[in-house]
Amino acid sequence: MTVLVAGVWGALLLLPAVVHDAYFLNGMILVLIYGSAAQAWNLLGGYGGQLSFGHAVFFGLGAYTSTLLFSRAGVSPWAGMWAGALVATGVSLVVGYPTFRLRRHYFALATLALAEVVRISFLNWPFVGAAVGLYLPVQLMNRPGTMMWSAKPPYYYLALALFGLACALALVVDRTRVGLYLRTIDQDEEAASALGIPGRRYKLLAMALSAAVTALAGTLFAQYVLYVDPSSVLDASRSVLFAVMALVGGRGTVVGPAVGAGFLTLLSQYAGGLLGGFGKGYDYVVYGVAIMLVAVYEPRGIVGLLDRFAPGRRRGVPGPAEPPEGEGARVPSSPVQGPRPARPLLRVEALWKRFGGLEALRDVSLEVRRGEIVGVLGPNGAGKSTLFDCVTGFLRPDGGSILLRSDGAERRLEGRPPAWIAQQGLARTFQMIRVFPGLTVWQNMLAGQEHRGESLADAFRPTPRAVRERLEGLLRLVGLWDQRDLAAGQLSYGQQKLLALAMALVRRPSVVLLDEPVAGVNPTMIQRLMEHIRLQNAEGVTFLIIEHNMDVLMELASRVYFMADGRVVAEGSPEAIQANDDVLALYYGR
Repeated sequence: MTVLVAGVWGALLLLPAVVHDAYFLNGMILVLIYGSAAQAWNLLGGYGGQLSFGHAVFFGLGAYTSTLLFSRAGVSPWAGMWAGALVATGVSLVVGYPTFRLRRHYFALATLALAEVVRISFLNWPFVGAAVGLYLPVQLMNRPGTMMWSAKPPYYYLALALFGLACALALVVDRTRVGLYLRTIDQDEEAASALGIPGRRYKLLAMALSAAVTALAGTLFAQYVLYVDPSSVLDASRSVLFAVMALVGGRGTVVGPAVGAGFLTLLSQYAGGLLGGFGKGYDYVVYGVAIMLVAVYEPRGIVGLLDRFAPGRRRGVPGPAEPPEGEGARVPSSPVQGPRPARPLLRVEALWKRFGGLEALRDVSLEVRRGEIVGVLGPNGAGKSTLFDCVTGFLRPDGGSILLRSDGAERRLEGRPPAWIAQQGLARTFQMIRVFPGLTVWQNMLAGQEHRGESLADAFRPTPRAVRERLEGLLRLVGLWDQRDLAAGQLSYGQQKLLALAMALVRRPSVVLLDEPVAGVNPTMIQRLMEHIRLQNAEGVTFLIIEHNMDVLMELASRVYFMADGRVVAEGSPEAIQANDDVLALYYGR
């Protein structure tokens, strides 16, 4: 693969010296410019899964900023291109912060609306030339510092340098924790936040990097065509073009946007030449057909199609790093816990949660002390999962308090975002398994590492060796070490339960909330899960467990809370709960 990549870049470097056809060179310059913009879109839409149809805004801001500075203030485009990137980055952060509250198609529609607002504004703004546009001062052609040449090779090499920068940036993201975190956000943002990954932070980072590179591409495009207007750099078709190139080539990969840009740009240029005026607007048909084919036959695009026929190629998404070699058969012990304190580790007091007229939680209070396994039992609709969602930040309670003892102090959790709560030492699993099916088992474990105090700079560094050794030990413990390179979606249901438990334990949390950990698995797997919970509890991990299987809960828990109709009906030892007539009547209907 390395030899192939080196050969491709060598051929690109030698191309102008070998090929002198101006028409072909024009196509290649556009391939490199559009490829850079598609690679930039890929950072946000490919890795982060945020489908944007507003990247024409950043492309246009880069083009207009450098052109205005050059034509009005005499600032060289070599400096103006970075000013355009700075402007586009600022706009992306201002726009991204509120719009990232939206998901999927709602986010896509919001970016499309933004693009239209900006295009219409520029179309009616005299300062930027309105509908007439702006011409670059062509009388300065070929002068030093003007970034304007009468020949095509200088444009080609400048576009190639920008394309190299975009690919290098994508490679860095792909091979570091940043890319991994963005993939988890793409696959399941709520599950990522439960691991402590601050989704908005990484989406804003991806959007800022994406906007900056797209703006640089816009500047180069303006310098190449020597003219900018809203229809050429701000039209929605630009946004669609960049997105389609990445999707057709293979989003979330380094190679995909490059392949997509080459395929669609050269197809458009040469098909347009063959069809002439008869083919006006056909490119939209081509883009639409391409999207449909990708969606139906190979969602991973051309790269995924090639991967199908690549013999011996490992399946799964490339990861930040390979797992460590060595024994690693034992999980590094959790810090030794002292005597059980009188004060609780997790305390819920008078918690209320309403959904319209339905009271899902009514004055619920409970506490969990360090080293305990506490159970929560109750029939369906009792409010057990709603309680977990309130404690972990996925629902905002309407009343009451939730306090977690962390670093020697009690912290209030109600109203806090899930990622922040997870970083304070609270881990959870979900009733419906929420692993990341498109990532390997090893990558799922990497996503579960500690995120408290992790800066953006840290996320661009390799995972520390001590963390990697703990991941290896946990995977060996739950029997998934040999499956570490498999996609998590290929594991059995029981194995995914084990993986979810291991992911929750990576950060050595203060309290682990397990929502029906043995539901839907066979008796053998139930015994394995129970053994792992006991083992971790013996090492000092505290558990709060929801479970419908009363036998399992009675065997594991030291104390049990019984809930029904959104309230705590009884609390006590497993034996006391089993002997409680009210509990038996509510649970078994007798």
